Order: sequence, then C-alpha cells, then structure tokens
Amino acid sequence: MHNVYVPVVAILLVFGAIFGYQAFSDSQVDDDVAQLIAAQRGVEKVEMKDLQSVQKGYGLCGEYRAEGETAYAPFYYSQVNEQVTLDTQAKVFQKYCAR
Repeated sequence: MHNVYVPVVAILLVFGAIFGYQAFSDSQVDDDVAQLIAAQRGVEKVEMKDLQSVQKGYGLCGEYRAEGETAYAPFYYSQVNEQVTLDTQAKVFQKYCAR
C-alpha cells in the first residue's frame, strides 16, 4: 500500500505545478499587454476589460481605458510578435477582433 502513495503524490505535484504555472503565465501576459498599451499611448497606467483569447490562444482581444479617460477603446495583442494593435482599421484587428 505504501508504494501507491508515492506515484499519487508525484502526479498531484506535477498537476499543481502545471496549472499553477499556467495561471501565473496568464496573469503575466495581462500585465505585459497593459504595459505595452501604456507605453504606446504615452500614459502611466491602463485598465483592461472583456479580454478574449483568439487565434487559438496566440492573440488577445479586449478593451482598454487609459488613466483619466472614461471611454474604453478596443485593442488586439499578438503573442507571436508581442505587438499591440490599437487601430481598429488594421487588418489584424479586423481579422481577429471585429465582431
């Protein structure tokens, strides 16, 4: 019976590490996107909402609001080249985020 505990504990540790890393990685991406948008807009801080994974997880669509603004504006983020597109007329935005 003792031989059963070791593999079960090992499997639980591996699952915990994988899912914990995934959750941490997703929050890192959100922070990175917010920093990229802030830098592109020349502001200190942005707030994001309605984030949606697109392009089989390689892209992110959502809305952001710069500090001091009341209206939200859409954006597209590509994880492949780590670039943010704020132009709603851009091809990549139209392809992945236009509703």
